[in-house]
Amino acid sequence: MVLWTNEENGGRGGRAYRDAHLGELSKHVMMLEADSGLFRPVSFGVTANGRAQETVTDIATLLASISADRVLPGGGGADIEPSVQSGRIPSLSYDGTGDYFQIHHTEADTIDKIQPADISRASAAIAVMAYVVAEMGPRLGQ
Repeated sequence: MVLWTNEENGGRGGRAYRDAHLGELSKHVMMLEADSGLFRPVSFGVTANGRAQETVTDIATLLASISADRVLPGGGGADIEPSVQSGRIPSLSYDGTGDYFQIHHTEADTIDKIQPADISRASAAIAVMAYVVAEMGPRLGQ
């Protein structure tokens, strides 16, 4: 797992990661970005081949009890995009719901707006998806 900053100031964090790990990108099995807030889980977006989409859809069935079992085309994000493009890495995005983009980057954008149960469900959904993909062995979609 990698965490970085500076998306909002030119995306330098994502580019710095890509540049520092350029020779290792072929070993990445998947990249996932969560940039829509940690609200109630809804879906995962996937940008990858059809086999990868089927695999993610199968994994998502494990998340039905927390309503995070929907899989849609089009996953990724600004932070992971430099590495995804350079390494041709399958990408996912976690998509929650809520009023995030109504408060995004305002004085109201504070942690108290997120319900603890939503954080727990979002964290669980991301952890399950990442764990299962990591334990599969080869790159997602192969």
